[in-house]
Amino acid sequence: MLRQPRLILLVALLLMAGCAGQGKRDIDPPGDSQADWAAHSQRLQQLQQWQANGKLAMRTTDRAESATLVWQQRGDNTVLQLSGPVGLSATTITSDGRQMEIRQGNEVSVLDISTPHAIADSTGWDLPLSALPFWLKGIPSPDTQAQELDLDPTTRLLRTLKQDDWEVHYEKYEPLDDLQLPTRLRIRKGETSARIIIRKWQTLPS
Repeated sequence: MLRQPRLILLVALLLMAGCAGQGKRDIDPPGDSQADWAAHSQRLQQLQQWQANGKLAMRTTDRAESATLVWQQRGDNTVLQLSGPVGLSATTITSDGRQMEIRQGNEVSVLDISTPHAIADSTGWDLPLSALPFWLKGIPSPDTQAQELDLDPTTRLLRTLKQDDWEVHYEKYEPLDDLQLPTRLRIRKGETSARIIIRKWQTLPS
């Protein structure tokens, strides 16, 4: 297990581990928005090569941390760079969907993230491992049925998502090519909350 892991690093583990073991189960959209929502969700499911630049902030009952992030995703391969607070100024995390390598200065850790049980053993945290990459793009995870989908009646984009007892609130979207992607969202369960601000989305060549 990681020794005294920083809160923000655990959030990074959540982001990265979520790229492993993604299921293929469809989620039915609600009401009259079904056709628009289904088409929008399908386009986002197909977005596999991308980069997001932004900021991540995490808060629990006893501490809060934040960091800037550059997240590159190419299929199952991920590179996440974090900077900001002391101790995270030189952190690079890479993953192939089954193993994760964390480099902090001269320290290197390799974790098994092939299953939720493996990442829980490594970090001691119970996190929605497979969900966040989907939530970040503005769609539910296909692994489990969403408890609630609240769509904006005009844009047909998500305003609120409840899944696996987590709540995701979408505050702002921006266009990328023919897509609409979140640029400001909040994730919360109990006393644990995260705020993610994406300043720039871009697609990457295959």
